[in-house]
Amino acid sequence: MLEITSQTTPTKDQQTKPEIYRALGVRGYFQYDTSPDYLNPILQGVGLINNQQEPIAANNIAFDTLWLFSEVLGLELHLVSGELRFRVPETGEFVKTHKEENLGRLAAESTLRQLVTQLLNSGMSLEQVAQMMNLSTVEVRRLVGEDL
Repeated sequence: MLEITSQTTPTKDQQTKPEIYRALGVRGYFQYDTSPDYLNPILQGVGLINNQQEPIAANNIAFDTLWLFSEVLGLELHLVSGELRFRVPETGEFVKTHKEENLGRLAAESTLRQLVTQLLNSGMSLEQVAQMMNLSTVEVRRLVGEDL
């Protein structure tokens, strides 16, 4: 469970919710203060051990970088220059943000659009390109525009 905390609800965030999550058997509970003037450190976590919440040790890499490990997710929660990121320990790679994922999709689609256009310009039919690319003809039309 990841909670974005608020200075306007300190009792709820620090006492009420953790107790509810403990009673429900939530094995990992993390709090992140985006402000950052409420929690210190601004990223904290507890794990459920023998039905008791125990703090998860924070690992400081640098002055503005710390991380905690979530056993439930199998991921590290990294705070890098005030931004919360998730990292896969086995690969060392950060999980892409929505923005990064979207940019990657747009770049891949642009490359695919260029390839489809080249194939069509080389004399292949729309149906041949669709079959070759394992796409529907509707998708090929969408990639190169509605004017086909």
